[in-house]
Amino acid sequence: MKKLIILSCVVFAMLSCRNKDAKKADAHEVKSEVPQQTSTALDLGCYVFNDGKNKVSLEITESGAEVKGNLSYAFAEKDKNTGTFIGQVKDGVLVANYTFQSEGLESVRQVAFQVQKDTLMECYGDMNADGTTFKDVNNLTFSSDMPLVKTDCDEQKNACLYKDGKVYSTLEQNCLTLASFKTKLNPLKDGARVEGNPTYIIFIADNSKAEIFLPDSDKGIVLEKSSEGNWDSKQYKLFAWKGLVLQEKGIAIYGG
Repeated sequence: MKKLIILSCVVFAMLSCRNKDAKKADAHEVKSEVPQQTSTALDLGCYVFNDGKNKVSLEITESGAEVKGNLSYAFAEKDKNTGTFIGQVKDGVLVANYTFQSEGLESVRQVAFQVQKDTLMECYGDMNADGTTFKDVNNLTFSSDMPLVKTDCDEQKNACLYKDGKVYSTLEQNCLTLASFKTKLNPLKDGARVEGNPTYIIFIADNSKAEIFLPDSDKGIVLEKSSEGNWDSKQYKLFAWKGLVLQEKGIAIYGG
């Protein structure tokens, strides 16, 4: 009888140890199934969707712990959105805050794109009450209807030729027709107007940036508004004085 009791205790102890080991193993397996968030660097460059009617253009200008760049949407029969973004790539998805101009107003909303080699797919999901951020960035779905394919940025810009009456705008991220510009300045010499081709200018909605297009140049030069109220770049300065005056290295070269 005593032998039977001892044997039962040994068997019970062995079963208990097995159960404990099994629970530890199960706990370890569950933990390994939780995906670890990792960051993936994106190549600098341009990603574009363009079907002739709708265009989405995303340019990555900085890539690292943070990803920065420009983003614009131009859909048929809708107002164009143009702006910049700052975000991060986690688990193959770029999630960013997009600051943009539309109808003269500045807005901010969250955007997301799934990274698939040289293609970006925009992601969608439930938004918060004011429609600015996703409720859950881990529960997004992507659409393959408008894939943004990596393209040569220079190829886009070089397609806009001044001789054809077009220029490429960094602020608008698009080809613009010179005839559509509302602001142009005439050439100056010694402070007086002279004959010659004009310089064209565009401003973003809040006037914090301007872009000038010099004659025979297919690309613009971006100037940022300074604390003095002027727009500056390394070489050029735009003054609001009796209209507008553009200086190059301190010399007035255009006005109007």
